[in-house]
Parts: sequence; structure tokens; C-alpha cells
Amino acid sequence: MFAQRRDWFVQVVEEFASPEEMQKTIDNWNPVGCLVDRAMCRDAPPDNIFWNIPTVYLDQQRDKPSRRHPCLVHDNAAEAALISKELLSLKCASYAYVGSDNEYSWDIERLNHFKNDVLDAGFPFFKLSRKKLQAKIEALPKPCGIFGANDAYAAEAYHATAAAGFNIPNEVAIAGIDNDELFCETVSPGITSAQPDFQGAGYHLGEMLDEEIRKRDEERGMRDEARIEYYGPLRLVRRGSTFMQKGINPRIQRALEFIRQHACEGNLALDDIVAEMKCSKRLATMAFKKATGRTILEEVHNIRIQQVCDLLSHSNLPIATIVAHSGYNSDSFIKRMFLKRTGMTMRDYRKAHAQ
Repeated sequence: MFAQRRDWFVQVVEEFASPEEMQKTIDNWNPVGCLVDRAMCRDAPPDNIFWNIPTVYLDQQRDKPSRRHPCLVHDNAAEAALISKELLSLKCASYAYVGSDNEYSWDIERLNHFKNDVLDAGFPFFKLSRKKLQAKIEALPKPCGIFGANDAYAAEAYHATAAAGFNIPNEVAIAGIDNDELFCETVSPGITSAQPDFQGAGYHLGEMLDEEIRKRDEERGMRDEARIEYYGPLRLVRRGSTFMQKGINPRIQRALEFIRQHACEGNLALDDIVAEMKCSKRLATMAFKKATGRTILEEVHNIRIQQVCDLLSHSNLPIATIVAHSGYNSDSFIKRMFLKRTGMTMRDYRKAHAQ
């Protein structure tokens, strides 16, 4: 988005096998500036290669900062705080963390923040390596809450938990970071995740690089330590992996997760939800109302309205496009429904809640 505004041509280059390859690519392209992703690197930044090029590093380890170029990094504490709050609200018997086992700085920061939150709340804490993960999850006091350092590790914990035969979330609740739908939405119940503000970070990277490009060479001289800026979480995306409701019928859990996943599809019908519950329509509607206090249709409306609220708050999509993604077939109906539920028009809601 920022590049389009500045009319930049952006060449994306995948990871390099050696510094020599990196230098060769730079010599070939002769870039005006570079954005360098350092999230999966544990060493010092390659300042010797990018020394004379306006450069911004993304997620460089903070304990090994650049002496030359600024960096934009995750606010790992803020992201971990979202997960801590979600899991600790469940009052589990124990809590555990599954990380990369590679000591990346973002991994260590998330681990330490979660560990401190858990211990401060008075609960047992366990750090789990990914080797023989299923056996380690089996040994945890139940119910337990597991924080995966990112969604990939949360998914590993999820599959190990399912293989061990434990109920998710009533026996094991799981959450991760990144809101990567490849991991979060391809299991049922889905995995709760903290979504970083990746779009905002990308735009700010562009702003930071533009500032570096505009500087004179002498202004980009040696520094004791280049500046570090942060980007934090956008929101917590709550899914079924942390929706712990003791005593709720698994049939109702399946229905709630099915509605969450499919409510915004325009062709969702009551019969589809009843089929997921594997019982008669009469029993399905009565059981759902008794367990949740809401009708099935009310739950569908709740999910759809929440989708509209999220898109109004966290995107620049036109309102017509948002309506099209809400699952409703009538613009006038959704607008009346939204006004009734929130007391505001969509346009006013966006003005009041835009981030």
C-alpha cells in the first residue's frame, strides 16, 4: 500500500543460502532501499552487506541490534498478554508453553511473559519441548491451558492433544499467535489466536524506509544502537479451542463451532446446523436454547454482526463489500439489524471504532 503511494517498484527476494548470494542479488538489482526480514535469524544483522543502502530490518533480535539501520519488531509482551488473559480466565489446573526450541528472541519473550503471568496468578507452569509432545501433554494436570508460541506450534499441541484423546477445550484449551487460518481454521474446534497488526506494520515499514531513503549519507552514520520501533496485536480472534463451558453437551459445542465457521456464508441453513448436531430439528433447537440461552438463529445473527463490527473496525473495505461478507442477502435487512444491535449506523460505528 505504501509502495503504491510512493510509486515504488518492489522486488521480493526469498531467503539466501549465503551472504555471497545476498551480495550478488544486491549488485544485480542495485536497490534504492531494502526491507530485510530477520524473524527467523538469531545472529547479528548483516550490516556489512547493507551498510551503504537505506535499510530497515523487520524483527531483528533486540539483543543483537543493528549499529546502522532502524528496526521494527513485534511487541511480544503485548501479544502474549492477550493470550495470558484468555487462558487464565479459564481457571485451569495448570498451564504450559510450547515454543520453537530454537531460542528465537520473540519466542523467549512470549515464554517469559506467559510464565510470569501464570506464576503471578498462582497456577503451576510447564515449558514443553516439542519432542514427545503427546506424552508431555498427557502428564499435565487437567484441565490445562496451552500457549503455542505461534499458530504452527499451537497446531502441534492441538494434534497431540487430540491424539491423546483429550477434549478440546474442556480438558485442554489451546491458543497461539498470528491468526494464520491455515492452522486455526482447518481444525474443529478452531484455534484461538492473537492477530498481530501485520498490515499496519507493513505500512509503517514503508514509512521508515522512506525516511531512511530521504536522509543524507552522513545522517545514516555509525550509531551506538539504531532505533527500534514496535508493532503490537490488532485483536484476539477467539475460537472454539478456548471456549470452555463445563457441562456443555458436545453436540452443542459442535453446533457453536459450525456456526462460527459458516455463519457468514450466505447459503447457511438451519438444516445444515441440525445435521451437524446429528439429532432431530426439534431436539436440536430445544437443546441449543437450553444450553446457551439463545436460539440457533440468534447465534447466527451474533456471529454475523460481530463479523461486520470487526471489518468496520479493522479494515478499510467499503461498507457494501463488508455487507457482502456478512452472510446476509439483503442490504436493508443487515443495516436495520446492525442499527438495532449496536444503536449506530455502520458508518458511525466505523468512525467511532476505527483503529
